[in-house]
Amino acid sequence: MKHIAKEVLSQVPLLIPGIEQVILIQMDQSNDVLAGEILKKRDDGYFTEPVKIESGNDFFIKQLHGSLHYKWFSKNEIPFEIEPNVKVQLSIFNELKYSVLLIIINITETAFSNFYFFYFNENLSNFLLDKVSEQFSAQHKNMVGFLIYHAVHAFFRIYTHHEQVIFTFNTQVLAIIKERDNLKEEIGKIYGKERHEILRMAQHYLNKIAKESGRAAILSDSAKTKLRDFTGELFELDSVMRDAMTFAGALSLSKGVSPIILADYHLRFPEPASPSLPANMEGLPQRYIKTHLLLDRLELAATGLKQRKIPLTSSNVGKEFPTPVSAPAITDALKKHKKRIFSLFEQYPEKWETIRHEFRPIQNLFIAHTNSAQLSA
Repeated sequence: MKHIAKEVLSQVPLLIPGIEQVILIQMDQSNDVLAGEILKKRDDGYFTEPVKIESGNDFFIKQLHGSLHYKWFSKNEIPFEIEPNVKVQLSIFNELKYSVLLIIINITETAFSNFYFFYFNENLSNFLLDKVSEQFSAQHKNMVGFLIYHAVHAFFRIYTHHEQVIFTFNTQVLAIIKERDNLKEEIGKIYGKERHEILRMAQHYLNKIAKESGRAAILSDSAKTKLRDFTGELFELDSVMRDAMTFAGALSLSKGVSPIILADYHLRFPEPASPSLPANMEGLPQRYIKTHLLLDRLELAATGLKQRKIPLTSSNVGKEFPTPVSAPAITDALKKHKKRIFSLFEQYPEKWETIRHEFRPIQNLFIAHTNSAQLSA
């Protein structure tokens, strides 16, 4: 979490408007290695750059083991230098006329101790008291140090908690993805076993039929590939293989000599049974079935939304469909089915109560229909 200290550093101008510069020194708690970052003000805003600390480990270790979390220093009391990203060697406090506040943040969850050096004007101008010219008093400095320490510490806690939340969230997401991948792999294995069983069952029936007919038979690769896609009932494989054997035998030019080779085109799978219409649509003319289904889906979606007190907009209703559809798609469908909708509403006055009276797109159809009828009258 070393980067959290730098994130806090970037927020200092919001905490202390007009601050001239802040130096962040980080000490690795495992080996006392120092690293530095400086935040400076210029005409177009603030910028940061890394700095190399040449000396001063003893100073930081001493401050870290002290009892105070914040402390004021004069420019002559800091016994270390930094090396900026230029070849000229500069003292960290050269030509600076500021009082320096050291804030120490040493949170156990992080692997680094963090030292912030704030450069203040000697009067109170950093706190918008530009008409005050007296020096900071000891009481002023204690108050400022106390407030800034707790503000920076709060920033640290917030960023650390945010980091932990993101880490936990990412961990859970990765766990879900891994679980999904494992499930997908498991489903693939089950599907593969199922396909293998179908092929094994087909071969069993073929061997049985071949023995009964006294004629050897072989499944070609194309036939095996097609059989793996068989989705019917297993007991139907017997008739599928018998029909294929009869068909292939009739086309075979070698009579009783060579084995019959079954290809994919010899296999014909039973057609899946057509789903029966719901009882409330039996006897309904074919051209009205799609319209009836559309109204049923709209009513089911609208009823669910109404129970959850969600507005009955086209967008919300579309999201409730088994396969979500857009609001424009619903509008387009209603226009295409308009005449049949009027007819079904008249034929079934007790059905679709929610969309009939509360779904605006349906009501708009009736308003437009009424206005059109009045104009043509």
